[in-house]
Amino acid sequence: MPRLRILPVNLSIQTRKGETVRDALYRAGVELDTPCNGQGLCGKCLVCVESPDNVLETPHKEISEKQMHEGIRLACRLVPRTDMIVRVLSQYHQDEHRILEGDRDPAFSESEMVGGEDHRKHLSASDSLIQNIPAVVLENKENACHLSYDLSQPRLLVSWPENATPKGLAIDLGTTTLVVSLIDLSTGRELSTTSSLNPQIRFGHDVVRRIEKGSTSEGLAELSGCVRDGLNNLIEQACQDSGNDPGQVLDVVMGGNTTMLQLAASIDPAPLGQVPFTVGIKSGCTYPADRFGLDVNPAARVYIPPIVHAYIGADISAGLLVSRRFFSPDSAMLFVDIGTNGEMGLSARGRYLMTSTAAGPAFEGMGISAGMRARIGAVEAVSTDGQSGFDVHTIGDAPARGICGSGIIDITAALLKLGVIDYSGRMKRPDNADEFPGPIASRLRLVNEIPAFHIGGEICFTQEDVRQVQLAKSAIRAAIEILLQEAGMEAAGLERIVLAGGFGYSLRAENLEAIGLLPPDTADKVYFAGNTSRIGCVRMLRNVAFRRYLEEKMKTVEHVSIETRPGFMDLYVESMEFPEIQETESDV
Repeated sequence: MPRLRILPVNLSIQTRKGETVRDALYRAGVELDTPCNGQGLCGKCLVCVESPDNVLETPHKEISEKQMHEGIRLACRLVPRTDMIVRVLSQYHQDEHRILEGDRDPAFSESEMVGGEDHRKHLSASDSLIQNIPAVVLENKENACHLSYDLSQPRLLVSWPENATPKGLAIDLGTTTLVVSLIDLSTGRELSTTSSLNPQIRFGHDVVRRIEKGSTSEGLAELSGCVRDGLNNLIEQACQDSGNDPGQVLDVVMGGNTTMLQLAASIDPAPLGQVPFTVGIKSGCTYPADRFGLDVNPAARVYIPPIVHAYIGADISAGLLVSRRFFSPDSAMLFVDIGTNGEMGLSARGRYLMTSTAAGPAFEGMGISAGMRARIGAVEAVSTDGQSGFDVHTIGDAPARGICGSGIIDITAALLKLGVIDYSGRMKRPDNADEFPGPIASRLRLVNEIPAFHIGGEICFTQEDVRQVQLAKSAIRAAIEILLQEAGMEAAGLERIVLAGGFGYSLRAENLEAIGLLPPDTADKVYFAGNTSRIGCVRMLRNVAFRRYLEEKMKTVEHVSIETRPGFMDLYVESMEFPEIQETESDV
């Protein structure tokens, strides 16, 4: 497939069959201003193509013949047939934190980590001098290629193409989403990243249902087979996007919650669902790739980062590589991975506590009436003045098709501020319309006799959606409070709150506090770290020393069981309520 070089942002991306330049740019995190949603009507998505003689024209009234000859094209109508360089001319927004599927900066720097430059002085000498040790070494001896892992004894690598470089895969195996990144192990360069829904979703959105399904041999075969198919499809796509062969993949680091890892390895998950919650997969070690059914080089190995508990998996330990300040003895930091399973850790001045809670998939767009993944047309941001204003922003400025995780939180916070929902979560009905200004009153609806609020198009946010948000946020908040109690800390003593999760960069910390997911007066301490599981796995591919580092550090972690803890249910129920909105001078 043709490859695009994008200026002035200096990105490169492999196009896909039949894909327009506009859609390829979006995958690279570059959103064009396209009011017509890519229909070729508005003429706003202008790009200039270098060497345009062999590039198809995209006629439009906004493009003169002279401009067409100079290479001006509509991105939404141009399907590349050969490699090309395009310069974006129209207004655009670059989301550098989106999961990119193009080239990424291959360099690893300490400033990428939570805390940036400031955290360096807190690292011990052994932390700051971690050796750069490659996981895979290829050597040509006697006209044959020999492979060694982690500086182990080399062995013959059969049928290795001449001049090929070893590749690695960083895999985030989530309950809802699968993400695969392809890395060139000789340079550390990230070649491509692909993602999809976990096909196991059809068997249930949470790990409990999948444990039940996988507890029979037939169910285990189904769950294992479909997630392996999903991963292999992504591996194939990542290799196609970057012009590589899966046979060049020699090393894999796989982060994921414990249930997902066991299902991928076809290990009976039943012991994970009953006390004493026994983990069946070994961690901090490597397996042959065929143990997980991966269609890569037969000699490839899969490394599983340390697992703390049945419900605190390798995705969380991998994520802590993005926040190594967590393990500093003078740190006061909360790390929370917001996903279907709300896993979190507290660094309390040399004591390291971790727990997990069943948050449900609401914040990933599942279980919400109009919920969807973060794609073009998803409502990702909402703001209000607390009176009559209600501004909606969708990804790509397209007509609203649904609501993604960040939009769900923004909408909830906005409706609280407007008074459309009260502290108990009850939503106003159309017969309460006279309590609101006209623009807000007109949005009050009934959907199947259930109160709802019109967002845009055919999209509404319903009373039941509010309840799903309450269930998710109360589980996370109650778990946070339990960790703080166990450590004898107050939320005010936290120096930083690190929020992990693929949709984190689109969130607003003040809205997380407004709905009560975070303790009061902590929004200014929040750092959004993105998909830390994927990033941590990438770093363990680039340098095997990070695997040893993590194995040692995770030995110091204490697991806190919260479901059976006295007072948890009281905290959970109490956290269901929303905080009362505090009036400011501008509100009075």
